[in-house]
Amino acid sequence: MKREMAAAALLLALFGASFLNLRYLRGFTGELAGTVESSRAAFEDADYGRAEALLRGALSSWEGAEGYTHIFIRHSEIDATADAFCAALGSVAARDASAAGDYEALIYRLRGLYGMERLTPGSIF
Repeated sequence: MKREMAAAALLLALFGASFLNLRYLRGFTGELAGTVESSRAAFEDADYGRAEALLRGALSSWEGAEGYTHIFIRHSEIDATADAFCAALGSVAARDASAAGDYEALIYRLRGLYGMERLTPGSIF
């Protein structure tokens, strides 16, 4: 009986840790996506300096969370998100019309990180 209780306690601890991780990830990626959306709005208003500064700030936050991301997020997703940041930053710096697509790709990538980590019946079975 003690083994079953220990297993149940461990299982509850894992679910609790998973919940806290998802809560943090949702807030973190939501904040990044919000900053990227603000950058996109500034770019659309032809405020290129502000757009680039906001995007660089979001990239800095992303890079600053390396201790978290390299533990809890797949490395392929980390690389793809970093590539999306760099593509958007390159388009903004060049004031290129392709920035709209690069912004969309980056926001999609950031929001997708949370979606991939959510616990669903499909991710269990």
